[in-house]
Amino acid sequence: MPAAPPAPLAHRRLVVDGRAVEVRGTFDRGRPAVVLVHGIGVSGEYFLPLAAAFAADRDVYALDLPGHGTAPGPRRPLSVPELARVLAGTVRALELRAPVLVGHSMGCQVVVDAVAGDPGLCAGWVLLGPTVDASARGPLRQAWRLLRDTLREPPATNRVILRNYLRMGPVRYLRTVRTMLADRIEADLPRCAAPGLVVRGARDPIAPRRWAGQLARLAPRAGCLEIPAAAHAVQHTRPQELAAACAPFLDALAGRTVPPGS
Repeated sequence: MPAAPPAPLAHRRLVVDGRAVEVRGTFDRGRPAVVLVHGIGVSGEYFLPLAAAFAADRDVYALDLPGHGTAPGPRRPLSVPELARVLAGTVRALELRAPVLVGHSMGCQVVVDAVAGDPGLCAGWVLLGPTVDASARGPLRQAWRLLRDTLREPPATNRVILRNYLRMGPVRYLRTVRTMLADRIEADLPRCAAPGLVVRGARDPIAPRRWAGQLARLAPRAGCLEIPAAAHAVQHTRPQELAAACAPFLDALAGRTVPPGS
């Protein structure tokens, strides 16, 4: 199925703790909010098809975190905990009440770190193709899985990803890889008390079924599901199917309030 056209999102730049964050969003706070957090080297651009699918009935925000996409970066790449603090600050700057945080790939690590450190930040979370599989943590094994995934993604998706990688540059990308590999998402998930959902494409070599199931079991309240025929970039290649699969979880959280500090 072809990707849905991008939603007509407004574009704003926020400064959070002295760092710029680019935000594409519907900015309609009367609807349940969903915040989309990209992975390593990419940006909110590859979330636009899913944003279009969600925007029919949700308030959607696709971020470019510092050093990614069009957001200028500090001299050194930020670590996962530092990116998590920027994410939490962005949610507060947008004045979102109990959003659902949706991460993809390394963005899952950022989301989990933010939720574990700030229990009142969100109503729930969704992890799409989460990294880093503990059984393949080395850079060479991750590179091999990335290559295999590239061969499974359609050309349009690979063009978006490559364009973003080139914008970031190889030096910043490789330095960010070190921070990604150093982070242990499996150690933080048990502290994520909010309800969660772990999702993978059925053909995703970066987040195998065993790994996705392990993460769902580590979280206090989480389910797990697969999107048939999809590889790693499921949010770009199967946005309608992904949105439909997540809808029951998101609908169950709609209207949920999370008292600050709970």
